[in-house]
Parts: sequence; structure tokens; C-alpha cells
Amino acid sequence: MLIHSSDDETISLGGTILKYSKRYNIIKVVFSSGEKSSPYLKEGHIIRERIKETEKISRMAGIKENVYFHLIDRKLQEFSDDEGIINQTKDVIKKYNPVKIFTLTSVDPHPDHRATNKITMTALKEMKYDGEIYGYEVWNIIKLDEPIVYENITPYMKKKMQLIKEFTSQWFSVYSLLIPTWFRAIKNGRKIKVKYAERFFKIQ
Repeated sequence: MLIHSSDDETISLGGTILKYSKRYNIIKVVFSSGEKSSPYLKEGHIIRERIKETEKISRMAGIKENVYFHLIDRKLQEFSDDEGIINQTKDVIKKYNPVKIFTLTSVDPHPDHRATNKITMTALKEMKYDGEIYGYEVWNIIKLDEPIVYENITPYMKKKMQLIKEFTSQWFSVYSLLIPTWFRAIKNGRKIKVKYAERFFKIQ
């Protein structure tokens, strides 16, 4: 199970998704619809386009199902202690009973990302979830003080980059991340002596 706001997962762990989708049923939980991503388009139009785009890319990546919370973009911090949202998160986790959960980290510079992490971790703690939890990086500058796990994505790197380009509604921000994403995969790959890899922090 992946818990985040849409497009982050493809940038951060698109190769791992492509790899894992051959063995696991992957469920993606999208906290916000990104309706504030453009000052020139109506929010309703952006939400419809983002959902259509997310569904298409998820099918291409092998993700089984998307769950949408439709929280307000750029205001997730207001919901980080909301019992209703925490309970909604718990209900999704109970429904799918995942063996692994990938979520954003508590040190991500983006406030919505940190809020997503806080909601997720609060729900998991209250549930006493005993499965594996991994943190993934989007904009991270600071590393978590947790064990690091690398995933070899060499056979999937080309398709990962193709999937990132499919986020046409966010072309400016996405295209600005293509080169950094490529170099990060090379850097991570060197750690385990492969061509490309993705890095995760094992939280539990």
C-alpha cells in the first residue's frame, strides 16, 4: 500500500512499484487532488483531469486500485490531527490489510507531505500495525535516522521515466524533476553496485 499525494509515488518509487506489482496487489491512497496546482484553471477541472491522469498512470504501473480522500491541496496540515481523517485512514488500512506500507517522511520539506506522514503514522500507531513501514523521498534534503533499504530498479528505470512524463497536467514541476530523479537513481545504484536503485527508510 502507498499513502501520499498523487505523482509523488512515481517520482520516488516508480521503479519499485513496477517491480512489486508483479508480486503484490498495490493500493494507492491519494490524500489531495492537487487542485491548487494551477492559478489559471478551475479547481473542478484540475481535479477531474488529475484523477483521469492518475487512473491511467496507475494502470500502466500495475497499481490495482486508487483510493481518494479529496483533502484540500496545500492545507493538509489542518487535517493532521483530525480524528475523522485518521479514522478514514485506519479504515482503508483495515480493509486492505497490507503487508508493506510506503509513506512520505516526517522530514520532507513540503508541509502537505509531512502532514500525510503524520496522519498515516498516527493511524498506524493507534491500530498497533505490525507490518513493514517504509518512508520514501520526494524533496528530501535531510535523511531519516532509520535503517536504509535500497531496491534495484535497473530493469524498470526506463519505464519509470516514461510514467513520470505522463503527468502532463503538472508538466513544469514534473519535467524539472526528471534529471534529479535520474541522477538520484544512479547515486543510489552505486550503493548496492547496480545501475539504478531507489532508497527507502525502514521505519518499522
